[in-house]
Amino acid sequence: MHTVSRTRAALLCCALAVTLPATANQGWTPLGFAQLTAEHFDGADGIDFSADRIRAGARYSGGPLFGGLVLDFNVPNGGNTTPGTLNNIIKDVWAGWRFSPQWSAKAGQFKAPVGMDFNVPGNALDITKRGMEKPLVLERAVGAMLSGRKLGAGFGVDVGIFNQAGRSGAVNTPADGEGERNAYAIRGLFDRGSWHAELSAGLSESAGAAAVSDDYLVFDAGLRYRHAGWTGKLEWISGDAVLGMDRREQTVAYAHVGKYIAPTVELVARHYAGTSELPNGNEFDLGNTYLGVNWWVADLSQASLRFQANVVLASQDKGAGTAFIGGFRQDALLFQLQLAYKAQKP
Repeated sequence: MHTVSRTRAALLCCALAVTLPATANQGWTPLGFAQLTAEHFDGADGIDFSADRIRAGARYSGGPLFGGLVLDFNVPNGGNTTPGTLNNIIKDVWAGWRFSPQWSAKAGQFKAPVGMDFNVPGNALDITKRGMEKPLVLERAVGAMLSGRKLGAGFGVDVGIFNQAGRSGAVNTPADGEGERNAYAIRGLFDRGSWHAELSAGLSESAGAAAVSDDYLVFDAGLRYRHAGWTGKLEWISGDAVLGMDRREQTVAYAHVGKYIAPTVELVARHYAGTSELPNGNEFDLGNTYLGVNWWVADLSQASLRFQANVVLASQDKGAGTAFIGGFRQDALLFQLQLAYKAQKP
C-alpha cells in the first residue's frame, strides 16, 4: 500500500472511532491520568522532576460497536510521526465490532498482542517503569486485529496485521519504507481461576535502517497468578534480528512477586535478567532488580491517587551499555505520583 493510501486508511480509522453515535445511554466513558515523577540516578548530583504519562481520551461501547481515542500530551516529539503510526500525540485510536459473543474485530492504532506485561495499561503497572522487556515488543502500530475470548476451557486468541512496528525499540524504520513493510502478531491466552497464561509471536518485516534488512522476529511467554493478596508473574521474551541485524539477539526474563500488607499498600519485588548477543558473537548480561511499594493514597468515586516508590539495582557486564536496548545501567531511586480520573457508572 502506498503511503498516501495508508494515511487515508488510518485517518478513516480515527474518524470512525471519534464519530461513533453519541445518543443517550450508548456508553461514552471519559478517561485520563497524569503521572508525575522524581528520579535520582547513581552518580548524578540531584533529583530530576518530570512526568511519565499525561493522557486523556474516551472509550465507547454500545451494542456490537466499540471504540475510543487516547491522546498523550507528554510524548517525545509530539508533533512528529513515527513510521508505521499516526502522529505521536495519538496513543491509541480504534473502532471495532463484536459480531458474536466470543469474537470481535477492530481497526486503528493500538498495541500489537505481543508481551504480557506490555499489554497491562500504563496506569496499572506493578512498578514505576516498563521494564527491560518493553523495547523487544512490537509496541503500537496502525492495523487490524481479530480477537476471540471464552472459546472454551478458558482459551482466547488475537491475530493482527499492522504497518511496520516503527515504535518498537527493536525496529529501525526509514521513513521511505512506509507502506512497503508490515508487521504480524498472534497471541494465545488461557484463563482459569487465579491463573493467566499467554504465548505470543510477532514479526516486523525488514527491520533495519537499510532498504533491505532482516525481519525482526519476537517470541513471548507469560504466566500470572493472583490470590489472597499475592501476585506472582513470570515472563520470557526473545528477539532475533534486532534492528534488522543478522545474528543480533536479545533475551529478557523476569520474576515478580507482590503482596498486599494492608488494603491499600502493596510491597513488590521484580528481577530482570537479560542477555544480548551481537553479530560478532560477543555476549553481554544485564540485570535490573526493582524493590518497591505501591500505596493507594485515596480512592474516591471519580478519582484515585497512587504513590509508587522503587529502588532499582543494576548489574552489567563491561560493554553491555551499548549492547543492550533498554534497561537501567545505573542504580536508581524512582518515585511516581499518579492522579487518575474515574468516570461514574451510569
